Amino acid sequence: MAQIENLDDENGQPENQQRESKELLGVIYGIGMNVNTIIGVGIFTTPGIVLNLIKKPYVILLLWLAGGIVSLFGSLIYAEYGALHRDNGGEKIYLDKAYPSPPFMASYLFSFMFIFVIRPVIICAVLQSAAQYAWFMIFGESPLDGKEKIDSSLIGWNNKFRPYWVLKLVAILFLLLITGYHLLNRRLANKINHTLAITKLVMIVVIAFSGISKYNSGNWNKPIDDPSPYSYPTAILNILFSYNGWNTLNYSLDEFRNPQKKLILSNIISIVIVIISYILVNIAFISAASPSDFVPEKRDEVITATFFRKVFVNDTHVTVARIFSFFVVLSAIGTAATNIWSGSRVIVSAAESNFFPIISPQLKKWKERTMIQEGQGGKKLHYIEYTPVNALLAQLGWCIFIILFIGASIPEDSFVLFSSISTFSYWIFFIATSWGLVRTRKRSSIVSPFKVPRIIIYLFEISGLLIIILSFFPDKDPNDHIGSKIPYMIHISFIWVSIIFLFVGFACWYFLFRNQTTKTAIDTTSTHTSDTTDTDTTEKEES
Repeated sequence: MAQIENLDDENGQPENQQRESKELLGVIYGIGMNVNTIIGVGIFTTPGIVLNLIKKPYVILLLWLAGGIVSLFGSLIYAEYGALHRDNGGEKIYLDKAYPSPPFMASYLFSFMFIFVIRPVIICAVLQSAAQYAWFMIFGESPLDGKEKIDSSLIGWNNKFRPYWVLKLVAILFLLLITGYHLLNRRLANKINHTLAITKLVMIVVIAFSGISKYNSGNWNKPIDDPSPYSYPTAILNILFSYNGWNTLNYSLDEFRNPQKKLILSNIISIVIVIISYILVNIAFISAASPSDFVPEKRDEVITATFFRKVFVNDTHVTVARIFSFFVVLSAIGTAATNIWSGSRVIVSAAESNFFPIISPQLKKWKERTMIQEGQGGKKLHYIEYTPVNALLAQLGWCIFIILFIGASIPEDSFVLFSSISTFSYWIFFIATSWGLVRTRKRSSIVSPFKVPRIIIYLFEISGLLIIILSFFPDKDPNDHIGSKIPYMIHISFIWVSIIFLFVGFACWYFLFRNQTTKTAIDTTSTHTSDTTDTDTTEKEES
């Protein structure tokens, strides 16, 4: 890291904006970054949920393939956005350009939902999965299917302390651990995150190749009852949750050489790699599944541990499964760490735009710390490291609130609840952003070097609308005697959570943010008018 001498200004923002030396990056880096971001803990958890819901092996593979194709369409749409607007910022910039009136409303709503719902709920879902695998690692059984198991038909306050609240506390412990090492040393945090990313990718390869030997098992040909039509929405939401992250590179456009070309290649190649990896992993899981995994009442959210227990048939004490569960926990921590790191930067960026009246000056502060690093020839180099401490702490507190109160107040499996909330909320803005590209083409005079075919935009829009509509049809399998007793409003609780926060975000924009944006627009117009008048006067005098 290069030495940085400029200190913070009065607001705590470093005057030298280049806190980290940026090098121009190419396609290989983009592929690696995208693959690492997309492949998260979802692939270690959601296949068990989807297998239990859909039951038909080939239909399951088609759903995973369809989810990948839809994600690929979305990434191509974002590639055109990247060619038009080469600034970092992603949806915030794209929505501003596509929907300029009312001023900043669309971008404000997205930023509000991203900071308060989408990103923290993803973190909570990942940590919930990590806690479940930690439970298996210690006790050798799933917390959803053991002597002590969670009753998903009850709210958290009515569940037993063990395992329900133990899992919550373990998830919070992981959250504190990750936030802690990001607060202590950024370079150390980066090294830990990179190591955990490698662990995650190794796990994917091991699972894929371990399942090839089991492909000829009878699970692919055995007669199975058709799944309930109500099972598909939940399965699709969970699959799309596993593909989340395909738009990551649009937040790093200034780090790429020739971004319009590199972004397209990076997106296409990385998503194809992810699709192939996910299908191979699902083939492995389905091949190793037992008849009990297709029972409606059983939803296996530690399917990776179950897989290794069945692959290693002599693993009577589930020792091998416990070991691999430990690596899944590490992978989940790595995924959560990436989201926690980037989430704190999003909070700072929003605070710099004064999205949080009153507390914005505190949230956008960066704490500086002088660090010493040994360079070449044993020479000690001094540099300043900046950490968004207040943003990290605010995110920590909010995630704890979500884990303890929102997760425990709804009688639904915590991982499914959190993943459904994030996916449903995100897709509302994916639809708005993709349609915004059509509007941007009409309004912009800039000729984009890359144009995605309109049919892809329309197919992506139709897919998004179907996802939103199908979400209102609950996972209510008539053969599931537990799920069939849960009221309809509880089944769609993730929709209510998203809508409530959307209304809160709109209220914040209308009462707190709208006036200052109007004033800014008036000031900008006045300045422009004044500059035009001065120019006209000068031209007349010269004449």
